[in-house]
Amino acid sequence: MTVLVCPFDPVTQKEKEAVLAYRKDHRETEICVVPAAEGTLSFETRLRLLKKAFAPYRHVHVLSAAEDAVQLEEADEEAVRSGMFRLAASGIRRILIEEGFFLQETAKAMCRERRYVHSAGVAATCRRLAQAHHMDQAEALKAGWLHDVTKAMPDEEAEKIIAVWKPEWLSISPKVWHSYTAVVWLKQNMGLHDRRILNAIEHHTLGDGNSSLDRILYIADKIEPGRGYDTSREWDLAAKDLKKGAGLVREESRSYIYEKEGIHV
Repeated sequence: MTVLVCPFDPVTQKEKEAVLAYRKDHRETEICVVPAAEGTLSFETRLRLLKKAFAPYRHVHVLSAAEDAVQLEEADEEAVRSGMFRLAASGIRRILIEEGFFLQETAKAMCRERRYVHSAGVAATCRRLAQAHHMDQAEALKAGWLHDVTKAMPDEEAEKIIAVWKPEWLSISPKVWHSYTAVVWLKQNMGLHDRRILNAIEHHTLGDGNSSLDRILYIADKIEPGRGYDTSREWDLAAKDLKKGAGLVREESRSYIYEKEGIHV
């Protein structure tokens, strides 16, 4: 019985297909797979995901150790760790997004360095606000890490997406478009379909969302520590009352835009 080894970090669809093809090409009745010792994810996590991916295939066995094994070529693992969950093996894609795998890595891959640092600050602030209001901290972290994933997208590319999915936004500033292109990107590439998180991301620039998570992300985006100014007043109010905190931040943002650009919003 052949044993195939690969990092499976995490297991991708190409790797899954390669295992099945190897069994067919070599006319193996049974075949085994085992994760390599080293990986970004823990060995136990990779083993769990591997078992989930091959659960429908009774002739493929997942091992935790093997002395003699055939090296399987790694495929698409780095891309998956960068947010391309659609390339992960079927059977584990939902697990990756539901359990919050690779949020930080996705932000780092998709954002310029300054924006990545900002996203880290927003994620941390989202979690603190969620904790203060006894809300789901993991959900808030996802929104914080992923809210700006398409900020670096060229306006020409963003305009094409907006024209198809949100044509009414073509009349507003391209500076806002990343709020919705992120929603499209997250659905298509990460398989994120949590309406609460997507809605918060869609409304994080204009601050016109009404849910508690909408307000958390909007506030965190404006007061995270990297902004470089004293936000203790805004934090103290938001920690007590999200609606009032969002109102204060929104008013200050409007005043700033008017002072800087002479535009009423």
